[in-house]
Amino acid sequence: MLLLSSLLGPAKPPVASQADVTSAGGLYRLAEFGGVLIAESLGNSESVPLHEGERCLICLADYEAVEEVRQLSKCKHMYHRECIDEVCYSFDLSAVLANCI
Repeated sequence: MLLLSSLLGPAKPPVASQADVTSAGGLYRLAEFGGVLIAESLGNSESVPLHEGERCLICLADYEAVEEVRQLSKCKHMYHRECIDEVCYSFDLSAVLANCI
């Protein structure tokens, strides 16, 4: 379905604005230190260690160093930036992420 959408364009206009997605939470870049992945903030000096085996619950892929992730502000869940941004643009944020943003 995502492939079809990328070829034909969205069936409906996006329901989230760029401002909505930006306010959804902080952006981090993953780095590996001593075998442990650390999410380093792109906006400040904050860092968040990831638990062993933690992965994106949208695409179910393991996190790897150098990837960008987004941590949602209220619930603190972390996802690949591309995955959560696609969800935000594709669905009504109030219904999908009401307790997270």
